[in-house]
Amino acid sequence: MATQKIMTVTLEFEMGDRVIRGQRITAAYEAAVSAAVEAAKAELSKGSVSTVRSRMTWDYRWAELSAQYSDVEDAGEEPVQ
Repeated sequence: MATQKIMTVTLEFEMGDRVIRGQRITAAYEAAVSAAVEAAKAELSKGSVSTVRSRMTWDYRWAELSAQYSDVEDAGEEPVQ
């Protein structure tokens, strides 16, 4: 039996100081999810996407104070199976 795999895509939209109403936020979120699903299905083998889950979170923070991380694995540790 093949192991189920999960691909996670994170989109973060940085917005300005303007007031944005909930309907527009929801519409933008739904458009982004729809575009991501269609792009993934176009690139992956037919039938390989079995379930898509999405969620929207909303937070207020100073964008310039957000930490940025790189995908660097510690060479001394082995991945957990």
